[in-house]
Amino acid sequence: MTRRFLAAVMVFALLGLPLQGFPAVVGPAPQNADFSSAEMLYRSGKFAEAAAKFQAMVKADPKMVPAQVGLIHSLLRAQELDQAEAAATRALTLQPNAAPLATAMGDVQFRLGKMPEAERSYLKALNLNPKDPGPYIGVARVYRAYSLYRRAFDELERAHQIAPDSPAMQRMWLATLPPRERIAAIEAYLASGRSEDPEETALLRRDLDFLKAMVDKPAYPCRLVSKVKQTNTKLLVLPSATSHLGATGLEVKLNGHSNRLALDTGTSGILVRSATAEKAGLTRIGEQRIGGLGDKGGQSGYVAVAAHIRVGDLEFEDCLVRVVDAPGPSDIDGLIGSDVFGAYLIDIDIPGQKLRLSPLPKRPDEAAAPTALNSAGETRGAPEDNVENGGEERTAPKQAKGANLAANPHLPKDAYVAPEMARWTRVFRFGHMLLIPTRVDGFGPMLFMIDTGSFTNILSTRAAREVTKVRADSRTQVKGLSGKVANVYRADKATLEFGHYSQENQDIVTLDLSAISQSTGTEISGILGFEMLRILQVKIDYRDGLVDFLYDPKHLPKGISLR
Repeated sequence: MTRRFLAAVMVFALLGLPLQGFPAVVGPAPQNADFSSAEMLYRSGKFAEAAAKFQAMVKADPKMVPAQVGLIHSLLRAQELDQAEAAATRALTLQPNAAPLATAMGDVQFRLGKMPEAERSYLKALNLNPKDPGPYIGVARVYRAYSLYRRAFDELERAHQIAPDSPAMQRMWLATLPPRERIAAIEAYLASGRSEDPEETALLRRDLDFLKAMVDKPAYPCRLVSKVKQTNTKLLVLPSATSHLGATGLEVKLNGHSNRLALDTGTSGILVRSATAEKAGLTRIGEQRIGGLGDKGGQSGYVAVAAHIRVGDLEFEDCLVRVVDAPGPSDIDGLIGSDVFGAYLIDIDIPGQKLRLSPLPKRPDEAAAPTALNSAGETRGAPEDNVENGGEERTAPKQAKGANLAANPHLPKDAYVAPEMARWTRVFRFGHMLLIPTRVDGFGPMLFMIDTGSFTNILSTRAAREVTKVRADSRTQVKGLSGKVANVYRADKATLEFGHYSQENQDIVTLDLSAISQSTGTEISGILGFEMLRILQVKIDYRDGLVDFLYDPKHLPKGISLR
């Protein structure tokens, strides 16, 4: 990992999350006091009040497209997802060929996790008005979730050519710049007053502070120094104070000090407690808040450097590690996200207690698939280029001009499905998160996160109320990096279908996952947890957005079947 760790800070926030700020409408906005008032409410973060103002305008004039778009986005930002979808449907029924409405519908569908539908809406808007940058940006977000990084790059390049000075495009373009250029660009953007709501301004200022603290630091490539290219490492059985199931983990040496880290497909990078970092002599280089499941919000922490990291037979030098100040469980020293090994083909064999890492399939144009360790994971959810694209440097769009654009070998690459992986299941990538299409009692597909760090399968309260009955559960306690979850529920019964499997769940744990969905930018309807995954051999290809589940029939308990 190189300075791309810094260059990726905002990619996920700006490509993965819903477009921030007041939605742009091609053509002049209405020049009246009501519209200006609604626009100001939106920009100040008062989304419910803005929605009410826009609703009144729509009622007076149902074909007023800017007001319809304002209403849809205000409802989205207020997390009134069903109302936003209903408003978009009504508006398009009246004016099916209004490009801004098609784009707004795409934004709603993306937030609801309906990726194929969002792609169709964005492409419709693009065909209706090729001069509007909005649909290009929208479809770039979809392609990125599909692991089609080159196609996403091309769409963003087109949007930049069409409207380089639009606020939406400038926000996106910040993510493509090297650290020093981005510092200057963020400062100029903030000074211009184009940061259109308090949430966006706060995010940009935090990014700016972190970039300034890190920009003069050396590069930390986390390069492979051992001669082996693959490893077969024993998985540890870790006790758990909160679940009788325990967890699975790895012995990871930081600067020669052995640590027991829980292997977690639902987290990113290597995350250790401050006591562990001090024991290993890690060097602090920058402050960072770290968040997770729970009601307390982000926890204080920092980024540090490990001179050496060893996992099995693989040894790496000069690696970034995240450190959280909050105390964690005494029986583990921290977490290691499976995305750490994203430059490898990952085989997590919990029944066989083995972690196997091997080279990814070579693309037809590659001599060998590059290898590196993504030890630092993400900063506020930003995916690392070396995880997505095999560790190669990527050139910002403005550095790849004209005829050189198509031939530039440093541009991102689309997912490659090797012949031997044709039957693997495609997943959606949002940073470190792997979201697998899942049917719940025949409804869906919905997006579920693959998470070995979750003690059990979890259904979101939103999804549960669509398919079954929900009741409060005061006996079950759920904790995460951000503390205890206050409200836990149970759904009566839910059958989950994913990949080639079907599992019948009795009394499935149900939580409000809206905060995670909002920060991710798409609806996470549930989590496939350790209780399920511990009986399967889970294979992951982060580069290409593919997973596969293998099983031994003797490990399949009652209620689980092949489809």
